[in-house]
Amino acid sequence: MPRISILNFKGGTGKTTLSINLADALARQGKRMLLIDTDLQRNTSSIIPEEQRGQTTLTQVLKGEAHFADAIYPARTNLDVLPSDNELDTTSNHIVATGPRAYYLLRNAIKKAEASYDYIIFDHSPSYSPVTESALLASDQMLIPCELAPFAVTGLLEMINKLTETLGGLDHEVSIAGIVPFKLDQRYTMTERYLTSLQKKFGELIIHPVRTDATFSRAQSVKETIYEYDPRSKAAEDITTIANLLLGREAA
Repeated sequence: MPRISILNFKGGTGKTTLSINLADALARQGKRMLLIDTDLQRNTSSIIPEEQRGQTTLTQVLKGEAHFADAIYPARTNLDVLPSDNELDTTSNHIVATGPRAYYLLRNAIKKAEASYDYIIFDHSPSYSPVTESALLASDQMLIPCELAPFAVTGLLEMINKLTETLGGLDHEVSIAGIVPFKLDQRYTMTERYLTSLQKKFGELIIHPVRTDATFSRAQSVKETIYEYDPRSKAAEDITTIANLLLGREAA
């Protein structure tokens, strides 16, 4: 079962956008999905329908105050969500104070739930913390969304180097499933140049780019996925291509 962290230590790169819509794309192809929100901004958690929401969140799970299964809520057909809350930042102190047992709590809980899901996706905060580390220890792959903007290559190199060093110290391997270029706007030659620069530096790690499309923000404003808001949009086409790429690798 792939356990995929979607992360970039920079805001506005498309982490939550990719997490929510990729999870829904895979769910629509019959995959049983669990989406875990590890960001205290809680944007991913917003797709849980009001009538399905409870009080238990990742904060209680990581503090050992609630069972993993009790914090999971149905959001869509084949798609469950484990939500965050605005107290999640206090959990970092708890993890550090408790030690290894707390760092591996999420990983151990997921092992027990593996039979219930085909994929688990983690939506990460832009800042590195013990919560980030806990989710990475529970992951075996990562997808890195990268905005097509100035200094994209430099920032990405710095982040990958930091992650490599950190994961090496933890003796845990998380492979890069792909780098996803975001906000490709074919009206402007600069975004094409940024994409070319990324491709030259990272080669086959660069997968299908996601084009600029207002469907993303419009869908988020009404707490819908792009497939609910406009399944014929460029946004839906691009995310579906990425989902099919993951499914193709799984089949291979």
